[in-house]
Amino acid sequence: MKKSIYGVLAFAALLFTACGETEEAKEVKEENKTEEVVAETYTLNAEASSLMWEGSWTGGESDGKTHNGVVSITEGSVTKTGDDYEGTFTVDMTTIDVQDLDAESGKDKLQGHLASEDFFNVEAHGKVGVKLTQIVDGKATVAIEFFGNTMNETFPVEVSTNDKTMNISGKFAVDFAEAGLAGMQVNPEKPEAGHVSTMINFELNAELTK
Repeated sequence: MKKSIYGVLAFAALLFTACGETEEAKEVKEENKTEEVVAETYTLNAEASSLMWEGSWTGGESDGKTHNGVVSITEGSVTKTGDDYEGTFTVDMTTIDVQDLDAESGKDKLQGHLASEDFFNVEAHGKVGVKLTQIVDGKATVAIEFFGNTMNETFPVEVSTNDKTMNISGKFAVDFAEAGLAGMQVNPEKPEAGHVSTMINFELNAELTK
């Protein structure tokens, strides 16, 4: 009789132990489950976005002289998947606008010069494509397609998002030396006069919405 009781108790203990292991396994399995990451795409609000620029002269008597203005970002979108960002933007170079000069002080002349073959040659290269590949630790990595070249740049940005909007802002500089723009070259006949700097400063404020 005692053997039978001990047998029943042993069986019950094994049964409860097995059930306990199953529950623990379930808990571990639940803990190891990863939450589903949803991709959210935001589209550029062109009217609420801006890209300001500042160019300067380096060397000679005009060293440090600057001009500034804006150029339009006409299209763009960014997809955020968890902490990952990727997207594309289009900058319309035909919209180059000089803002520190008026008509009397040479605004139209400078805009025409910047749009000409000496600089951005907007007739042949009216659109500049910008591909965003990542934003990590407050720095955006982009590939800029310009004049048949791909310029890879990394610059600081601030990003804020909510259920409806995404804002990307930042101040940075891009070196256009690789583009070989004629208007940025040193005049071999007057090297002492200096030249337009290949480094252009930008300030980005982009608003995107779902």
